[in-house]
Amino acid sequence: MVCFSLARCLALLGSLTAVLAVTTCDVTDYGGVADNSTDLGPAITKAYSDCVSGATTSDASDTVLLVPSGDWAIATAVSLTSVSDFTLEINGAVYLVFNADLTGTIFSFDDCDNIIWQGEGHIWGNGELWRPDGDLSTYPSRPRLVRFQDCNNVDMSGVALHNAPMFHVTIIGDNNVAHDMSIIADHIGETDGFDISGNNNYVHDVYVENGDECVTVKTPTNGFVGENIQCYYSAGKRNIILNVYYKNVTHSYGDGGIVLKSYPTASGTVKNATYVDFTFSDIAYPIQVSDFWCPNEACPTTTGDLTWSDITFTDISGTGDDTTRPTIQVECISGYECENIVFNNVDITKEGGATVTIQIENACGSGLSEISAC
Repeated sequence: MVCFSLARCLALLGSLTAVLAVTTCDVTDYGGVADNSTDLGPAITKAYSDCVSGATTSDASDTVLLVPSGDWAIATAVSLTSVSDFTLEINGAVYLVFNADLTGTIFSFDDCDNIIWQGEGHIWGNGELWRPDGDLSTYPSRPRLVRFQDCNNVDMSGVALHNAPMFHVTIIGDNNVAHDMSIIADHIGETDGFDISGNNNYVHDVYVENGDECVTVKTPTNGFVGENIQCYYSAGKRNIILNVYYKNVTHSYGDGGIVLKSYPTASGTVKNATYVDFTFSDIAYPIQVSDFWCPNEACPTTTGDLTWSDITFTDISGTGDDTTRPTIQVECISGYECENIVFNNVDITKEGGATVTIQIENACGSGLSEISAC
């Protein structure tokens, strides 16, 4: 800043300070009490309606809805619709109160744009209370933790999520990123970490420990990158999509490592998926491409026409479990063969020196003696 009089300098400094000012909407000013008893949900909603709304600029960091440090209880869902251009910062520990009738999503954003989710806090879902003795059928409509529906340009980081009653994070939309955060849950089904769909989304530098999907891309998707991902006890990744790239993933003690799966009645296209630099430890199905994914039920009659092509696995190493399950399984629908399935430097052994088996059905490609050339 250049000026030639004290008055001019002070005026310019005042203008600069005004430009740099951040509007902070602290939930404690809108009924929030960090006593681990008062419901935080209404305070967040009120802070948004009375403070955030109407105060935003095009820069989401200019307007912050703040949950400061402390212990907070949340008993009702927060649902924000048609919102944009603000930051939700959670620095405290938020505990979900058990309610058998609670359904839906605890933090729900619909039709949103340019949202930052950040903070040093934790959200504790207390999912074990909705799953007594591990029974997933006791409360089948139990709530999820966070959902961005039809949202673009979301930046999600920081806040650690623990043991959601159902799934942890769902992001549906375009140009979103989730990074530098952890999800830790019971080693049980229906505890998905990140479920992503849409175009040009990015997940990186995350840790997921659970009993179901780790970082999963779902249909419809065109363009996804996942990098520097650690999965522990997770079930894998499901891709019915176009243009996917995963790199630098470590996965230990899970059911599925790299898993592309569909029902035999599915239609559509899976094309151009690349998996690079994966390390496995004691995984039931390290690499699985299957048109016959029918959990807990008999597969229906094969009527689908899903096509798979240009799937590449590069620099994949580690171990499968010590059972007779195949370390690599590619099973596709006859007449709709998987084409150009490529294996580069794939070296997967079995725990305890168990026999390695590879199963290839109705597929062509390169890199394995068991797969025929296309």
